[in-house]
Amino acid sequence: MKKARSNGKVSGRLDQAARAMELPPGLFGKTAQITLISNREAIIDGCRGILEYSDAVVRVNTGETVVRFTGRSLSIKSLSDDQAVIEGFILSMDFSS
Repeated sequence: MKKARSNGKVSGRLDQAARAMELPPGLFGKTAQITLISNREAIIDGCRGILEYSDAVVRVNTGETVVRFTGRSLSIKSLSDDQAVIEGFILSMDFSS
């Protein structure tokens, strides 16, 4: 009977493939990706939930970290199982464990 592969081995191979294709490490893993469009919109892939939401602060759980956006007129443009889009005037973005 074959032994199942561990997630670490598969994850390492995916990171190697990403490097070979000159893609960012962690692209295929559980790492969240954040795309900023100027300071007006943030797309968070790998979102696991919204922890805090107001027009001045949005805190997003990405699994390993919490990302805090501060700004003015912030709103959640869209929210799905694994992605959130925040729009408004983003002044800062902080990371915490």
